[in-house]
Amino acid sequence: MSEEMSQWMSVTEIMDKEEITLGRYLAYWFENTPRRALYYTSYYKFAAKLIGKNQRVLDVGCSEGLGTWLLAAECGYAQGIDLDEAAISVAKKNWQSERISFECADFLELKPKPWNAVVSFDVIEHILPENADSFFTGVTNNLTHNGIAIIGTPSQEGQQYASDISKAGHVNVYSYERLEQEMSRHFHNVFVFCANDEIIHTGFSKLAHYFIAVGCKKRSF
Repeated sequence: MSEEMSQWMSVTEIMDKEEITLGRYLAYWFENTPRRALYYTSYYKFAAKLIGKNQRVLDVGCSEGLGTWLLAAECGYAQGIDLDEAAISVAKKNWQSERISFECADFLELKPKPWNAVVSFDVIEHILPENADSFFTGVTNNLTHNGIAIIGTPSQEGQQYASDISKAGHVNVYSYERLEQEMSRHFHNVFVFCANDEIIHTGFSKLAHYFIAVGCKKRSF
């Protein structure tokens, strides 16, 4: 064995984490649109940096848990919930730690708990318009007094460029203005960021394909 190979083998011995198995969703991304995985992880990194350390985070619509794991690793503790039992099964198998947990549940029927932050990417566009208010109410009900909400969703303007499979489940797509108004009904302070690819910015909203709304200081009803 060469010295280089010996050195590398000593490095691999440190990597004692079990292998990760991709479920149907992540596998589809990597096979068909691998760039989406990059966008997805950049949104979660953005959220984690806003939330900060030693925080408890609820990830709504976590799918197979990759983003939930990023939140747990950066923020301290994260719980992921999703309606999809198969996705939650993959998440539970892959991400095992005292810093993370998963539950198969309907967020609209979830019993509220106090979280420092609620994160939800690519969910609200799948919620029927008549249930959207219940979704946002659920977000605020699951936050502590000083908790923050981070909600990400594809832009209405960008839907003309979306794939058929992407658009198939989108029953409630938001414009910049509507998302800001909806969030403002539930939070005193709202900041809406735009995203193009993995770049998150405050630029011209009509050219953005994705929005990330941050809500602070929840309203009391």
